[in-house]
Amino acid sequence: MAWEIFGLVFTGLAAVLAAIVAIFVFQALFLWVGAKIAGIKEASFGKAFVAAVGITLVTVVANAVFALASVATGGLAGLVVSILIAVWVIKSVFDTGWAQALVAWILSIVGFVVAIVLVGLLVAGAAFM
Repeated sequence: MAWEIFGLVFTGLAAVLAAIVAIFVFQALFLWVGAKIAGIKEASFGKAFVAAVGITLVTVVANAVFALASVATGGLAGLVVSILIAVWVIKSVFDTGWAQALVAWILSIVGFVVAIVLVGLLVAGAAFM
């Protein structure tokens, strides 16, 4: 009985880790494409992956801080600040201007949404098997 629970927990953790990596890969892919479309000269997938992880971390932290600071307006303020920080992360990682970083960020959001939908469909499909 104990080994079955251990196997179930390990499988669940492995699936969550695989989903997180898949989300970062999709987001980095779209960020990389967005950086290329925006005309960022030294855009690479490695830089895009680093930026994707950084964007996710700062977005979560900024939204949490602002949500705790003010219940009434924390969500909106956190959203605005996290967007500005995310664009700044892209600007810093790719060493580019604000406009190019904004275009790359918008496409990374598209990638993130696509990744979330795909992972959700995979999880939902696995639940019905």
